Amino acid sequence: MLTRTYAACIAGVEATVVTVEADVGLGLPGLTIVGRASGALVEARERVRSALGHCGHKIHPRKQVVNLAPADERKDSPGIDLAVACALLASHEVVPWQGLGSLMLWAELALDGTLRTAAGTLVVADCARRCGFTALAVARESADEAALIPGLTVYAVGSLPELVAHLRGEKPLQPHVRSEPEEAPPAPGEGDMADIRGLAMARRALEVMVAGGHNLLLHGPPGAGKTMLARRAIGLFPPLEREAALEVTRVHGLTGRPIPGGLVRTAPLRSPHHTVSSAGLLGGGVPLRPGEVSLAHRGVLFLDELPEFSRGCLEGLREPLEDKVVHLVRARGALRFPANFQLMAAMNPCPCGYLGHPERSCVDPATAVQRYQQRLSGPLLDRIDLVVPVQPTSAEELVRRRSGERSAEIRERVAQARSLQRRRLAGTSWRSNADVPAIDGLIETLCALTPGAERLLLTLAKARTLSPRAMHRLRRVARTIADLAAATGQDPDAPATEVHLAEAAHLRRLPEMCG
Repeated sequence: MLTRTYAACIAGVEATVVTVEADVGLGLPGLTIVGRASGALVEARERVRSALGHCGHKIHPRKQVVNLAPADERKDSPGIDLAVACALLASHEVVPWQGLGSLMLWAELALDGTLRTAAGTLVVADCARRCGFTALAVARESADEAALIPGLTVYAVGSLPELVAHLRGEKPLQPHVRSEPEEAPPAPGEGDMADIRGLAMARRALEVMVAGGHNLLLHGPPGAGKTMLARRAIGLFPPLEREAALEVTRVHGLTGRPIPGGLVRTAPLRSPHHTVSSAGLLGGGVPLRPGEVSLAHRGVLFLDELPEFSRGCLEGLREPLEDKVVHLVRARGALRFPANFQLMAAMNPCPCGYLGHPERSCVDPATAVQRYQQRLSGPLLDRIDLVVPVQPTSAEELVRRRSGERSAEIRERVAQARSLQRRRLAGTSWRSNADVPAIDGLIETLCALTPGAERLLLTLAKARTLSPRAMHRLRRVARTIADLAAATGQDPDAPATEVHLAEAAHLRRLPEMCG
C-alpha cells in the first residue's frame, strides 16, 4: 500500500515541504530509504525500525521502500524520522492515512519510540503555515517554539505510541497552548553600569552604540576595563520586539540547543574566542549552519583581542557589517543567513599592551607596533563608527564610593532614542538606524545637519581624509547623539548641530600609528 506523509527540508533559515512516500509490498523483508538522505538522516533507517518495534502494534516483515521527494534536494535533519515512521505505519494499515494529508510531522525518534527535539522547529512551523497545513506534530519540548506561529494547531507528542493513539482516534491529543510570560524578562548581562568607576568617554560610547546600532572599537592597555564594559553592554538593550524576537529564534533554533520558553526575548551577546575558524564565525560546515555573526543577529558580537583573530575572519566581517547578511556559497549549494549585528571589539594598542599608558612604558619597537596594528585593514576600520581609547582609572577614582548611572536609566534613554528613530524611518524600508545603508541618497534627509554642522563635517573630512562611507557614518552617529539629547527634552525633529557632530568626531579616535 502506498501512503504519504509530510515533513520539511531546511536550507538556511527557510524550509520547503518534503513528501515522504512509503510503499509496503511483497519481497525480501527490509527497509530502504531513497531520496538523497544524508548527514544525520542516513541512520534514520535503524532508528525508525527500532521505534516501530516499540509502537505497540504488530508490524509484519515486508519489503518497505521510503522515498523522500523531491529527490534532488539534500535532506540532513533527523526531524524527518517521525514522518517516515508514520508513513510506514499507514502503509501497514496501523493508522488511517486520511488524517495525514493536513498534518506536518517534525521530530527525531529515539530507539524506544520517544520523540526528541529536532533543530529548526520554528522554521518548519512557519513553512507548514505558509504551505497550507493546518496542524504540526512535534516533540513535547519543541511545542512552545512551534506555537509561536499563529493559525497553526500544534500537537505536543511524547512518544510514537501516543501519536498512533491520536491518529486512530483512541486518545486524541489536545492542541498545545503556549503560556506567555506576564512581563518582560530582566535585562541580561553581568553586573550593572553603576559598578564602573570613571571611564566616562567609554560609557558614553557604549550608550551611543546601543542607541543607534553602531559598531564600537575600544582600545587601551590591559586591565583598563574594556571587557568589563562589553559584559555590561547587553544590559542596555531593551527587550526584543516580537518580530525581531522571532527572527532571532529562527536562527538560534537551527543550532538544536533548547530555547527557554521557546522564544529569545533578549538581544543576544556572542563572544567567540580569537581561535575561531572562518566557518565558525561566518557560518559553514556540513550541512551549512549559521556562524557567530548570525547567532548575534539583533544583538552584539564581541571580539576581544581583535588583532589576534585570523586575517580570513577579520576580512570576512566586511560584507556582513555592510549588507547585514551572510552569503555562503559552497559546491553543494548557496545559503543566506541574517547577520544584522553590532560589532563591539577590544584591542591593546601594541603587543605588550602599554603604548600610551600614563605610568608604564611600551617595550615594543615601532615596527612591531606597526605590524600589530596593521592586522586591522583600512576597509574594516572604515566600517567601525566609534573608536574610543580606554585609559586606566586612577586609584583615587577606584576607591571613591560614588556610583555611576545605572543600566536601567541608560536603557530608558536608549529606548526613547530608538522610538524616535522608528518614527523617523516609518515611511522608508528601514526599521532602525542600524538598517540604514552607509551610502544612500536618503541619508542626508534622515540625518539632517545644521549649516554649521555641515561646514564642520566638510572640515573634518578634509583634515582626516574621510571616505564617503566614513562621512555618512559620522553623520549617523551625530543623529544618534541628537536623538539621545531629544530623549532628555530637546526638539526631536531638529537637525543635528555642531555640538552633536563634534562629539561624534570625538568618539572616533584611532590608536596611535593606526593612521
